Amino acid sequence: MKRVLVLETAWAEDYWESAKEAPYPKRSYKELKDWENLKKSLPLPGLGVYIKQTIKGKIHDYLHKPFVYLRVKGMKYNEKGEPHFDFEPIGKAKVKSEELLKRLPNKSALFFSISPKEIIQILEELGEKPPKEWLKLLEGEARGWNWKDWIGKYFSDIEEEELSNDEFEDRIADLLKAIGFNVIQKGHKLEGEFADGIAWIDNYYIVYDCKNRWNYTPTDSDIRAIKKYLEDEMKRNGEENRYYPVFIAKSVGMNIKKDVFCIPVNSLLYLLYKKLQLGPKFKLGPIKKILDDKNPLTIETIDKEWFFG
Repeated sequence: MKRVLVLETAWAEDYWESAKEAPYPKRSYKELKDWENLKKSLPLPGLGVYIKQTIKGKIHDYLHKPFVYLRVKGMKYNEKGEPHFDFEPIGKAKVKSEELLKRLPNKSALFFSISPKEIIQILEELGEKPPKEWLKLLEGEARGWNWKDWIGKYFSDIEEEELSNDEFEDRIADLLKAIGFNVIQKGHKLEGEFADGIAWIDNYYIVYDCKNRWNYTPTDSDIRAIKKYLEDEMKRNGEENRYYPVFIAKSVGMNIKKDVFCIPVNSLLYLLYKKLQLGPKFKLGPIKKILDDKNPLTIETIDKEWFFG
């Protein structure tokens, strides 16, 4: 199934009811962390949601307007990195935008994606019955293929399905092994306080903690804990190695501190896809540069670093 693209605006009270290209001036396409993945999955099911917004000094409040089911056919950005979404309406909801917004996970973004399982649950709670045409898009009955078709249900379910915390840890360990890391799983496998695991290549050690959550942002307590785990692993494995604290979550929030690595599951799944696609040309070496430069592991970064294998 495909992720759903949520687009919000107060530009006009009937904005989502006619086909057009929706620009988002002064915003960056990079705010949509899974941009490349979504673009490769076009056409996408979308929701056009009306909000309350101040535009040119005037308050526009269209929260009372029903949201609209969309088919998103195109995604692009201009030389400034400002995103544009080409869409057409499929049908109008019965429920006001305000009621949907109360249940959506991302309260501040004007555009973001949400998992199919999560949005179906929300729509059911609202008593909504999406149009059949929209459901076909959600189920992936559009032309073309999705890169997740390469990786299989066992791994793709890490992102899409509701897993227990222990099962989430187990599958993350298996995913890291499949990508090519050496892995020692700890966490619930051991008694005591440990990181959920360590993954390494050569002398680069990732001390990771799994967070079975959406839109995860580390708390100060989380950061203190993982730094303690990192210090313990340095004592066990030798300080001559390089160590990096990493949180792995279903998805990550926007305001992540630069000295903390947060990797969304989607990026690890895409890295596995790259390994399968490139075959023997795939080498895990570029991960060292990404860790040293403290760059986020995004689909865009992966496409750049593993272009030639």
